[in-house]
Amino acid sequence: MENFLFLSVHDFRSRRKTCVHFMTEELAKRGRTRFYSVGMSRLSEHRGDTRMDLVDRANHVEIIDGVECYLQRNLWHPFRLKNRKLRFAEEGMFQIYTRLMTPVLRKWIREADQVFIESGMAAVYIGVVKKLNPKARIVYWAADDLTTIGAAETIQRSFIRNFESIDTIRLPSRLLLEGMPHGKTAILAPHGINKAVMDTPRPSPMTGERKTCVSVGSMLFDASFFNIAAPLFPNLDFYVIGAGPAASGVTKRQNIIIHDEMPFEETLGWLAHMTIGVAPYRDNDTPAYLLDTSMKLRQFAYFGKPAVCPQFAVGGMPSRFGYKPGDPTSIKAAITAALLYKDPVSVDIPEWSEIAERVLHPDQFPEWRLEKQS
Repeated sequence: MENFLFLSVHDFRSRRKTCVHFMTEELAKRGRTRFYSVGMSRLSEHRGDTRMDLVDRANHVEIIDGVECYLQRNLWHPFRLKNRKLRFAEEGMFQIYTRLMTPVLRKWIREADQVFIESGMAAVYIGVVKKLNPKARIVYWAADDLTTIGAAETIQRSFIRNFESIDTIRLPSRLLLEGMPHGKTAILAPHGINKAVMDTPRPSPMTGERKTCVSVGSMLFDASFFNIAAPLFPNLDFYVIGAGPAASGVTKRQNIIIHDEMPFEETLGWLAHMTIGVAPYRDNDTPAYLLDTSMKLRQFAYFGKPAVCPQFAVGGMPSRFGYKPGDPTSIKAAITAALLYKDPVSVDIPEWSEIAERVLHPDQFPEWRLEKQS
């Protein structure tokens, strides 16, 4: 039985599920698994940290579904300083933060056989892991490009400096390869699904016979979509689920129903019974790789539902209908086309168990290796 450790700014116990949660569940089937969550402090809480409901469970080990969890919560945590003249101060913050690691993290790193490090703040620990446990296999779990998500320059420089310490780079989209120094250890491993969970029959949580448009999650949430679309389609109900503070920008209307964040499996009932889905992303220099990595768009397709999304996320998919954010004419056209779409919607999505095998044993899957073009 191997010993796995996952470092992330997410927490395994969160109601909101991302790719790191599903991968961790697969690791837990294969060995002792630990999940360490970093970057929570009074500063992040002030900005609306998604782990706020776990504050009372921070700074001690808790076992959930066979996974040992630890959420590190401090009075402060390092952050990006936009003024380049303060680069030394930014670097100092990160150095202090990593040097003052908890005894739990130090112990877990030393005992790990494989350490998964998610893109983002956790990336500053690549060098730390290599120093404390040179024999551990390091997997870089690239959910996003560091530059695109606005990671501190200290994180980006640390990533480049310690890049050769990484044994396997997991990329959910070929388009993310461009942000890597090279692709010699990269493997394509897109977001997967758990078919047993997805295929479980669920009753419709919606009442009445009205057609529905459902949005789940808060990533790049654009409230203006609903403020424009709802008046244009008074006979269509718009459900906004788990948008967090961003939902405050949605104007109250009779055909807009807002729900707080809910457990992942509970959202599946809404997706299975909706008429169409919407991924209301803001157009804010949005990365091209989003067309591959949007979990909600993949889930919509798995349930056979057409989707409305900004034009940059269409990606040639016939069941996705693009609009220009903020433009009523294109929003009306996209929703109208989605409501009229009758062709079968299907998508080929591997199971998370397949993705786990691909990442844990990349040499067995040479067909998924990625090579960066010179």
